[in-house]
Amino acid sequence: MDVDDAPAVSPRDEKEGLGGRFWLKIVGSVVIIGILVFVGLLLFWRALYAWGFLGAFLVLGLALLLFGWLYDRRNPHPNLD
Repeated sequence: MDVDDAPAVSPRDEKEGLGGRFWLKIVGSVVIIGILVFVGLLLFWRALYAWGFLGAFLVLGLALLLFGWLYDRRNPHPNLD
């Protein structure tokens, strides 16, 4: 490859990076996910204390089944028959 064929890179292209807006979105997403995980764990520990080990996992399993059912109802897949 000849030196004249190489694409020209301006100093602005090298410094651009991902940008501040991208990092703010990442930080915001991590904070929101962290809060949701904290609330979920708090509810799970309360259920564990109130209903015991089996009851807490039963409620967790039912909540996950409900979420899966609702997700499948809203996002139908084509028939593979």
